[in-house]
Amino acid sequence: MRSDSLSEEPSRLQACREEFDNVSTADARKALFEELLWEHRSLAEAHSKCLAIPEASIEALKDQVAKLQAEKEQLIRDHQEALDAQKDISRELKDQAMQAGVRYAEELKAAEAAAEARLNEALEDAGNANVVLQAELEEGAKALKAAEGKAAKAHKAAAEEPGRPRKQPRARLRG
Repeated sequence: MRSDSLSEEPSRLQACREEFDNVSTADARKALFEELLWEHRSLAEAHSKCLAIPEASIEALKDQVAKLQAEKEQLIRDHQEALDAQKDISRELKDQAMQAGVRYAEELKAAEAAAEARLNEALEDAGNANVVLQAELEEGAKALKAAEGKAAKAHKAAAEEPGRPRKQPRARLRG
């Protein structure tokens, strides 16, 4: 009897396994069915709400969407025009800045040239004034030497005359 129970054992195990598989499959099917049922309920609610919207409301919504789309396109065009205008203004300002830079450089060159010309003129005038002053100094030095020579001669002549009182000669400078 023992051998019969051992030979029946694998078939009983297989039957248990099949029954377990059937229970697991049934549980999985039950869970899937419940999920589908809940999904069906939510879809049915959504469908009933959609049916509640009259056809006129749908047309009104379509009209609103079309108006909003047209408004959006107009805003895009307006924005593009404003952007193009801003680019034009920016380009003009850049050109003006470049022209101002060129004018500034030209004016700076002209001012530097004028300053250099004035400096050269001032240097020439100073050189001429130095020459004139040098000539006047030399003339004054010659006049001084001549006056000193006359004074020395007068002094010598006065020293040689015995009867005259001695006076100190004054040197005259001509200016």
